[in-house]
Parts: sequence; structure tokens; C-alpha cells
Amino acid sequence: MSATWDEFASLCTDMLRAKGEVRPIVADAKRDRLVVGDPSGQVSFIHLLHARPEWEAAAPGTRARVLHRRFWSSIQSEVTVGRERILRGVLPRLRDRAWFSAVRRQAELELGADEGAIEDAILPHVAVNEELAAHLAYELPSSVTEIGADRLEAWGLGFDELFAQAKKNLLAASALPFEESAPGVFVSPFHDSLDASRMLLPELFKGLKVKGRPVVVAPTHDVVFVTGEDDPEGLQQLSVWTEEALLEPRAHSAIAFRLGDDDKWRAWLPPKGHPAFAKLKLLALQTIASAYSRQKEVLESLLESNGHEILVATLRAFRSPAGDVFTACAWQDGLEALLPQTDRIDFVRPGPENTPSSAKVWSTSFDIARRTLGDLMQPIGDLPERWRVKGFPTDAQLEQMAREGKL
Repeated sequence: MSATWDEFASLCTDMLRAKGEVRPIVADAKRDRLVVGDPSGQVSFIHLLHARPEWEAAAPGTRARVLHRRFWSSIQSEVTVGRERILRGVLPRLRDRAWFSAVRRQAELELGADEGAIEDAILPHVAVNEELAAHLAYELPSSVTEIGADRLEAWGLGFDELFAQAKKNLLAASALPFEESAPGVFVSPFHDSLDASRMLLPELFKGLKVKGRPVVVAPTHDVVFVTGEDDPEGLQQLSVWTEEALLEPRAHSAIAFRLGDDDKWRAWLPPKGHPAFAKLKLLALQTIASAYSRQKEVLESLLESNGHEILVATLRAFRSPAGDVFTACAWQDGLEALLPQTDRIDFVRPGPENTPSSAKVWSTSFDIARRTLGDLMQPIGDLPERWRVKGFPTDAQLEQMAREGKL
């Protein structure tokens, strides 16, 4: 069963009334939300952007619970949610930063150029490192629900205050010891959909008896694997288990992170030639390729809706004769494009017959292309990053880059 926007907004309004909401409710179709409250007083915004597809995908008997889980904390009835109850139930949740970037682009597609509405639709979050970010969630008896800007506003609480409390709550729920499932390799024991989020608590990992600094992979939200940077067998076992875990639904990230002396996690690979290097690099590449694929889909829809003819290039992976895996993308003369950031760029000039066999190709590394071409390549600010390219290098530049950057 599907519903028109007006029908879905009406269903949501009825649910809010049934649960005790006493303020005025106005449907704002332009910004895909309900405006709850008197404009002369406190107003809450209940965004429908993510709720509607989840509601449509749910079994008929569970749809009411979907709406209640998403909107319950925005309701102001005669009895409001108390501050102490909120502080007891708030938790942090870790996600890859590419997810937040894709959600922003999806909001642009759904809401147009209304920057205020787009900002309202993005979950408040904080960057953990270049790959990961954390947002807030609230623990209900049977699920964990996300906390958006509308809930923070309704509660009158700030993100930083709640995030600090959320980490305290997660630490209090982390008393179980990690399990040593193979020599020097540990597995998180919690399986509560917050295992990956415990990377926000470096103290849980610093005491584990691993060789060297801890290295972790969190392939799903329900499991984290840990070993030491100086344990070749442990890193190989970690990579095998990660590969198996990625077959589970709702994969998280297969990027390995190492804990630094400053208690920060950073993406890491062992040195080239290490027994686990190839497998860990390939696993990380799977995560990056998945993010680029998700990003490509929403960017193509957004560009089409805006009437722009810009190619969203595909990230491709290859294996060299020596067995090394590397990524590449193609920059074709005469086409404006958004290129993924790859190890290699192939510059393609179509031949007179406009067939692959008649095309001329120059290849170089991405770093050399950036250093040589300057303004011809501009980052668009997405995660993972894409580069908007216009025009085409000169023959002299192409020959120079090919000499300097052969892979």
C-alpha cells in the first residue's frame, strides 16, 4: 500500500492526535514536514522525508509502530517527556560520513533549493574522523530511534550536552568483556546494534592484550573485531571474519582503523607486502565503492531533475599483473563530469570513428593530475569526494602526466 503525500501527512497527524498532541498541526508539503505548535510560541518541525519510505516498506501490522517510534518524542501532550528520562535514554550511534552526505543530496532532490528545509532534514552529528561521524539516538523498549533537530528543539536541549551524556550511557552499558575468539583477536560481546558505536569509547580497546596498537573493523553495527597492528596472524583472521560478516544485511564499514596515541581512530593498512595487506585493502575498497555507487545514484537523479547534463563517472577496480588492486576512472574529452577520487585517471580522446578501438588514452595518477591541472578539477564537497571536471588537458600536459604518473 502506498499513499499520496497528503494522505500520509493526514495519517501522521491522526497518530500525533491519538498519542496526545495538543498543539495545532499544519501540513507543509513544500518542505515535506508537519509544523506543530502556535507560530507565536514554540514550534516543532516533524520531517516526513525518511519516515514515509520506512512506513511504506513496513508490514501493514507494524506501520503504526513505525510512526510512533519516529515521532513520539516530538509530541507535547498534557504530560511531557521529562529531562531526566531523556538523559537516561540517549545514546550515540556511529555511521560512515558518506551516509550523511548521501542523505543531504537526497534531501536536495526531495526539497529543492530550500536550504533551511534541507538543514532541518539532516540529523545533527559530529565528525569522528575522515570516514566516520556520530549522531544521537534514543532507546525505546523495543528499538532505538534517531534524534533529529526537531526533537532537540522540542526538548530544549543542545547536541553537545546530549552527546556527552550519550557516551556516558553507552559506557555504562559496556561492562561485558570482549571475547578472545582466536589468539590475539577479540570480538565485541554486546550485539545490541551499538557495537560499532563503542569505537567512541577508546578506553574499552586500550586494555585489550593485543600486539601493538589496537586495530578494529566494524563490518556491521552488531560486531567489532579487534587485533593488534603487530600481529600478522591476527590481522589475517580479522580480515577473514570481516569478509564473512559483510554477507549479513545492513553492513556498516569494512575499513580498518588503528587507535592512535591521541585516542583517535584513523583509517589504516599494514605495509605493502604484509600478509594481510591485500585482503584489508580490498575490503576497504568494497566500502568505498559501495559509497560511490550509492552517491552516483542520487547525484544522477538530482542532476536530471535540475536539467544538467553532467556525467557521474563510475569508480572501477583493476588488478595489476603483479596482483595489486587499484582504482581508476575515465575523463573523456568533450564531457563535463563528476569524477570519483581514484588511484588512476584515464584521459580519453575519442577517435574519428568514435569507437573504443580508435580512442587515444593517456593515464596518470590522481595526485599528479591534481597538481598539473589545477582549476580544471574542482571538489564538489561530497563524501566520498568527487571532482567536477571541465575542458581537457593539452597534449603537452597529457604527455607530461603520462610520463610522471604511470601506475
